[in-house]
Amino acid sequence: MRILDIAQRALQDIDGIQLWQSQHGSGPAAQRRMHAILDAIRALRHHPCRYPKGEHPGTRVLTVERYVVVYEVKPDTGRNDTAGDVIVLRVFGPGQLRNVL
Repeated sequence: MRILDIAQRALQDIDGIQLWQSQHGSGPAAQRRMHAILDAIRALRHHPCRYPKGEHPGTRVLTVERYVVVYEVKPDTGRNDTAGDVIVLRVFGPGQLRNVL
């Protein structure tokens, strides 16, 4: 089975998103958004090559609920059945600069 690893910086990003989405008055839509983001990240284990290559070399990007998940597949064979493990590097919010991984 393929390993899904989440880098420390991505964990910090997710924590920040959860904090933002759980503010007082954010409502059930925010909770659904957070669940959608986490579910999409977990699904990368099964379909790592489904999403396009990213602007940073060796990365791919998954967009979900206007958030952008930047990840690597090692090795990235371009095929879900032969691709390797997944490492989530960052999770960027809408409008957030993505120049630093």
